[in-house]
Formats: sequence, structure tokens, C-alpha cells
Amino acid sequence: MLQRFLDKLVNASSEHRSPLYKVVALIIGVLVFIGAVPALLFLAAQAAETRVLADLALRIKLAVGIACAAVGLAFALWTVLAMATSGKGTPVPLAPPRKLIVKGPYRLCRNPLQLGVIVYYFGIGLYFGSWAVGATMFVIGLILGSLYHKFIEEKELRLRFGDAYEEYRSKTPFLFPRLWS
Repeated sequence: MLQRFLDKLVNASSEHRSPLYKVVALIIGVLVFIGAVPALLFLAAQAAETRVLADLALRIKLAVGIACAAVGLAFALWTVLAMATSGKGTPVPLAPPRKLIVKGPYRLCRNPLQLGVIVYYFGIGLYFGSWAVGATMFVIGLILGSLYHKFIEEKELRLRFGDAYEEYRSKTPFLFPRLWS
């Protein structure tokens, strides 16, 4: 079948054509390759986007949302456990850790509970909403938590733990762990 088509093309190329025939063939070719082919490709791509790519994008969004929520929640729970065991207290400001905690999640950053919670918020916002909702929840949690930690909690920790806290504070990042030493 392909060979027959190729034979017809070869035969057509050797035939003499009038100028009018050539102009009409050119117009038809332009209409086909500038109009019809792109229109068909557009429709096929649009169908792929709505059926395949949208489904893939949704699956990626949901998977990232679940992963972030799980990692954030696990990190937050690890922090609460460290507060209870090493610090002999809770995250509640009226029953705080009685000891300065510098190990476990606290060796990575000074505010691991906030880090875990904002990653969890991002995951929940992404899973139930969108990338923008997750990012907004992350940023609002980051800003509000950081303001509390900077202006209230750090002052209280300086008063309770003095030089030990200052030394810990000078060596440990505020919120985001260093990826290098």
C-alpha cells in the first residue's frame, strides 16, 4: 500500500502541470498545512490535556499534598515527643518544656514544630485546594509563627535558659535546617 502511494507521487512529479493547476495545488496545500493540520493537532492536544495531562497533574498534586502532609505531621509529632521526653513539657505555652531541648528535631532548627506544621498546612491546602491555596497556607503559617517565635517565645527562652539558650541560638538555624555544614 505504501509502495503504491510512493509510485503515484513519483508519477505525479513527472507529469507536466499548468500554472493554474500549480496555483490551486499551492492554495490547497497552504490551507491543509496552515489551517487543517494545526486545527486537528490542536484538537488532539486539547483532548490529551483534558483527559491525560489533567489527570496526571491532579495525581501529582494529590501525591505531593499527601507526602507533604505526612512529612509535616510526622516532623511535628517528633517535636512534640521531644518536648515531652527531653524537655519534660508540652507545646502549650502554659505548660512548656522545663529543660532546653537541643537534640532530636531541635538539632536541625530552633522551631521544628512550626516547620512541621507549615509543611503539613501546605500539604493539606494542596490536597484539598490547589498549589496556590497550599502556598498561601504555608506563607501565612510561616509569617504568623515566625512573628510569635521572634517577638514572644525567644524573649521568654532567654529569660528562662539564659546563656545556654544564647549559645544554642547562635549555632542553630531559626526555622529552615541547613542542607550543608
